Amino acid sequence: MSEEQRSDLVVGMLRRVLGAIKGSSIEMFWVVGGDERIRNVARNFDGIWMEELGRNLNDTLGKAFDELAGRNAAALYLAGDLPFLKPSDLHSLLRSSRRNTNITLAPARRDGGTNAILVPPGIPFRPELGPRSFSKHLSTAAAMEVSVAICYSPGLGFDLDITDDLETFQHMEPGLIDRLSGRGPSTE
Repeated sequence: MSEEQRSDLVVGMLRRVLGAIKGSSIEMFWVVGGDERIRNVARNFDGIWMEELGRNLNDTLGKAFDELAGRNAAALYLAGDLPFLKPSDLHSLLRSSRRNTNITLAPARRDGGTNAILVPPGIPFRPELGPRSFSKHLSTAAAMEVSVAICYSPGLGFDLDITDDLETFQHMEPGLIDRLSGRGPSTE
């Protein structure tokens, strides 16, 4: 893929994620980081765009989660590369949280990563994304003595990390990559 095609795919997946958010019961959301194009997409979905708050993704998320904990608000991280995400996946995540009484995690289908984290109001939990992040998040919650719910759903489990994922996704839903990249009929 060319740089432009990759950029179009990233924006298309973000649109899919934001469309799922808008179709769920989530009232307010932030999109953190990215260029002018990402900012415009966030605003088109009535999101609040913020510049990156830290020196890397984990630092940025940690600061955003700290800000929300300080406001006694729940914090939700969703990966931006979830091409099959639907509002029903987010409803499942919210239901799994048992009305915000536990930390809820959605694992990636492979690689040990974490594609969603929902933290109840007031809990100072800091994401640690990267290799084997799912087990790290479980350990962190256990050390904090906070219960954890695990939400398994296809929309939250399938993320785009490697080139082979493109082929898998294309097999699962023919034409998906073209639609997300803006080269085919919309699926939003």
